[in-house]
Amino acid sequence: MTSPQNDPLRHGRHPIRLPLSSAPWIAAGYLGGYLLVGTVLFAVCLSLLSVAAATGIFWLGVPVLVGAAGIIRGCAQIERLRAGLAGWRIPNAYRPVLKPGILAQARTRWTDPATIRDCVYLILLYPLLFALDLTALLLWIAGVAGALLPLWYWSIPGEHGVQLGYFPDDGPGTGIKVDDLSTALLAAIGFAVLCVLLAYLVVAAARLHRAVATMLLRPPVDPLADARRMLTEPGPLSLAPLHLDR
Repeated sequence: MTSPQNDPLRHGRHPIRLPLSSAPWIAAGYLGGYLLVGTVLFAVCLSLLSVAAATGIFWLGVPVLVGAAGIIRGCAQIERLRAGLAGWRIPNAYRPVLKPGILAQARTRWTDPATIRDCVYLILLYPLLFALDLTALLLWIAGVAGALLPLWYWSIPGEHGVQLGYFPDDGPGTGIKVDDLSTALLAAIGFAVLCVLLAYLVVAAARLHRAVATMLLRPPVDPLADARRMLTEPGPLSLAPLHLDR
């Protein structure tokens, strides 16, 4: 797994430098990629599980289960590769199939906790992760677009330019109408200050999403690994043999 020092999404950056660094853009790319790739993976995995459940009462369901497990693992690997593109490596490990036969393959793959965790990440958590990524990404894009208002406000057709706020057609509204350069510059300054907070927000959302992916898509951690290592490794008393005088 990538060390924290080399993590492009690490916290602790200077608040002024963070919006100008690559971290918010890497985070936005990671979140935006999930909105596209994650949606396709969700549809594929959900369709496969539906077909496997429908054919499970027949012998045809056994090879479908085997194939579905393989494709779901491939979809999980795509998510691991996406994390790698964002500078974070997620390892994987699945149980090997030790017995011959298609029944053994189906049993081994679908009793493997790693396959179940893949399904949880790719299917069950998809609505929550999609909502998180979409909200953070839209806020970041809105902040950046507002900071660049002087470059594009004039391209909006109509007499009122860019309207920031609520302006009903049948009465007075509340907000700012950006229809000249001075107003655009003032609004851009406000959005530039807001981008400092939004940069932290989009990076935090990407880190949260990546933490969920790491927790579910990595090999399980053995809580007794340290204790087993202490029992199997030679201790300090075994460095020198004991000699008893007779």
